[in-house]
Amino acid sequence: MIAKEDWLPVGSVVMVEGALRPLMVAGVMALDGKTNRYWDYVGVPYPEGRAGSDEGYFFDKGMVERLCQLGYLDDRGYAFQVFLEANTPAFERMRGEGRDADEGE
Repeated sequence: MIAKEDWLPVGSVVMVEGALRPLMVAGVMALDGKTNRYWDYVGVPYPEGRAGSDEGYFFDKGMVERLCQLGYLDDRGYAFQVFLEANTPAFERMRGEGRDADEGE
């Protein structure tokens, strides 16, 4: 089973705190182009997916209240999980730098 600190595979369906509907993970280590903030995930509403070109809901691991469905993992998916774990420290540093810059504005 996946622990809360592990990365969820794309396609996973989750309930996020404060949300009325589930989200499907559509991307990881995601940059919000509007705010230049890095988030753990970007999701789309489940079951219909993305309805508009600017639709996407950004959230972090700690915001996930419940895992409804784990996404598909094959050999490539597992290899990507290894890549994510190896790059988590650099991602966290990058996120921290972005937050420091936001606080200075």
